[in-house]
Amino acid sequence: MVVASELVVQLEDFVQLIDTAIESEDWEGLNSLLVDRRAALEQLCALPLSPFERKAVVAMMVQMQATDRQFEAVVQSQKDALQKQAFSLAHDRKVIQAYQT
Repeated sequence: MVVASELVVQLEDFVQLIDTAIESEDWEGLNSLLVDRRAALEQLCALPLSPFERKAVVAMMVQMQATDRQFEAVVQSQKDALQKQAFSLAHDRKVIQAYQT
């Protein structure tokens, strides 16, 4: 049987794993981690929790939301940079094609 404290530790461990996936631009790995984290969250929410455990879980989830907002900002910044590169490449291709014709 899964214990709430084990799931909380597992969920806390996801923070570093997600951060590493974002830093290394491992988008498939990030997606897999997010799926796994969601499953752990669903398990945790399905458990009967004492008032003390519930308070700790709520605090952890609030912290998770704050961390997710930071992750989202980093990912959005990387996405914007990639879009600029793609636009620049498309522009360069058009210039080369125009030059060659």
